[in-house]
Amino acid sequence: MTQHRGILTYNGQNWSQKGNTCVPGSTIGARAMVDPVYALELTGGSSGQEDDGTAFRARLDDELMRVHEEGDGSYDSGFWWGAPDGMDSDGQNEVANAEISPHTGAEYEYREIREGADARRDVLPDIERAVADGKPVPVEVEGKDENGDRVGHQMMIIGQEGDMLQVYNPWGHTTWVSEDDFVNGRMDKASDERLPNAFAVHVPK
Repeated sequence: MTQHRGILTYNGQNWSQKGNTCVPGSTIGARAMVDPVYALELTGGSSGQEDDGTAFRARLDDELMRVHEEGDGSYDSGFWWGAPDGMDSDGQNEVANAEISPHTGAEYEYREIREGADARRDVLPDIERAVADGKPVPVEVEGKDENGDRVGHQMMIIGQEGDMLQVYNPWGHTTWVSEDDFVNGRMDKASDERLPNAFAVHVPK
């Protein structure tokens, strides 16, 4: 299967995370999908009619920090004046419920699927139902870097067609992967070679 990526931009500016803000980035992208007013405010400012890519990027960066703080995200220095450096599972679920749930009517629950292919296969029907109802599903992926250190990342499953899943990566693109890729540890097709394994999802109840 050929891998197709759709690059997301607005007026020359990437619609993407900044630094280690993948959870805020994927959450903001998902909220923009289900809350058109929010999407318009991000792109068009308070009037909804601005046409300035630089101003959009500034608003997006502000939102990334707001959502990072909302989920009590960590910082590389250990203090708030450092650079954002990820968010734990409790914070991830908190921001999904604060930012996405009010616009879909469904509360999210965290479900770990590290047990392997069977666990990932078992959760697929819940993912399919959710996205069919217009409810994005946060998915956590992990692997190791070139030094053998664990790395993690959050993306968002936003669509499903046949045996394919559409994944929004807050690096600024969408990709279609197969359900077999999801089950069998090939989610690097939506990210990179460091991040093949889906280890958790946040599923709407």
